[in-house]
Amino acid sequence: MPPSREDITRALAPLSTVLAADDFRLEVSHTDAHGVTLTITAGPTACPTCLVPEHITRRMAEQHLNALVRAQWHVEIAYPTDAGE
Repeated sequence: MPPSREDITRALAPLSTVLAADDFRLEVSHTDAHGVTLTITAGPTACPTCLVPEHITRRMAEQHLNALVRAQWHVEIAYPTDAGE
């Protein structure tokens, strides 16, 4: 049985916390068996230069998800276009 959205959200909580420190929000916008789509949005005081490149965020998400279920995860990430949007 694939993990629930709630389980995935809990597994990604450490990443959410890191992003929140710079006023970014992480949302799990889609899940399937071993795939997830994450949307990162910027708050009004977001630090655009603090957001690491997408491939680094993807690797961090995969590490957290592998702790939940050891599998090959497919992670897609939608990044904000500009801080504050």
